[in-house]
Amino acid sequence: MRAADIQDHLLEEPSSEDILAQLERMTQDEVFRSSKRSVAFLKYVVGEALKGSGDQIKERTIGVEVFGRSASYDTNVDHIVRTAASELRKRLAIYYGDEKHRGELRIGLLPGSYLPKFGIPHEVTERSIALPIHPSPPDEEHSRTTTISQQKKRRLPLSVLALTMVVLTAAAGYRWLRPPSADSLFWQQVVNTPGPVLLAVGDVPNGPPRLPDDQTNPSLSTPVPSAGPAQTLPLADAMTAARVVAVLEGRHKQVLIRRDSAISFSDLRERAVVLVGAFNNEWSLRLTHSLRYSLALDPAQHVVYIRDAKNPSSRSWSWSTNQPRDPASGINSPRLQDYALISRIQPSETGHAVVVVGGLYTYGTEAAGEFLADPDLMEAVAHQIGRMNARGTLQIVLATTVTDGTPGPPRVVAVSTE
Repeated sequence: MRAADIQDHLLEEPSSEDILAQLERMTQDEVFRSSKRSVAFLKYVVGEALKGSGDQIKERTIGVEVFGRSASYDTNVDHIVRTAASELRKRLAIYYGDEKHRGELRIGLLPGSYLPKFGIPHEVTERSIALPIHPSPPDEEHSRTTTISQQKKRRLPLSVLALTMVVLTAAAGYRWLRPPSADSLFWQQVVNTPGPVLLAVGDVPNGPPRLPDDQTNPSLSTPVPSAGPAQTLPLADAMTAARVVAVLEGRHKQVLIRRDSAISFSDLRERAVVLVGAFNNEWSLRLTHSLRYSLALDPAQHVVYIRDAKNPSSRSWSWSTNQPRDPASGINSPRLQDYALISRIQPSETGHAVVVVGGLYTYGTEAAGEFLADPDLMEAVAHQIGRMNARGTLQIVLATTVTDGTPGPPRVVAVSTE
């Protein structure tokens, strides 16, 4: 096969029939069957691209055509398309991450847009190219060719050794010169603490928290969680715990998972700890109450909120405790705002790093877990504070817009290193 033929073969694009067949195969898979929203989103953008209407694939158009929004809806407030696209990208990654799908035609979304992209896996393309067969050298030149080949073989080990040394030296220099990523610095104290990390998840909430019976200083009283006896976990807490475990195990750190009510102060003194949950986790409430940002309760206004010690009267970051346990969802449901607090601290009384992750309600907790699993968002925080320190206190306040009962992308609304 000529070089030009090989290049043409590598640049070959899949046909419309192949793309539609792959789309049908994917949407029938268990990864997509559980999400009608992802299936509808994927079918729409693929269909429009194949019709040659790729320039019409915009956020507003998708919101109207796929999710039934009005033509004048506010995309800055309603994040349904961005949320659905984020979910679709995750499902695509899970689907193609499975070994049994590695050789299939690829369908994805171009970074930073909703346009679909199609491609044939590189390894499949390479296997389909026939290697050229060279004729054997003439008999009269066989002896000379053999001698040259033997000389090349004798020189090869030294060449390989020299090349290996250059590559290793360059790699070591790159690691030395390249600054560590913001998410690596965030988790450094936790990862460097000897032994497994203890992950404590809050109990099932049984209504809103309450203030302690003995309030010596009502303005600074730490709320008391109202936990239920069920041996289950809120879904958002479980999802966030799974994301934290994935992040830590990706850094070769073993994780022990316990319920909040099953750990004691001595456990916090033995190892690094990650606490998941806010008002349903007693340790989250206790270890953050003296920080710049803390979890607070205002019974008079029926809200739980994130308290700013520098602006204690503000209730900007709050969630109403007297609304239904399961707020209404659906196309015409009101959009809600939930908030979350992430705190990385090293309390003097424990001596080990503690990371606290929790939302005012379940949506905030889920958004906080998404934030911790996204290195780009952590880089944005590092840029905001100048640089990410590996040590010291760091608090991040997040907001998320809830649409159709689903939290949107997390947004950083405040950061403190005090």
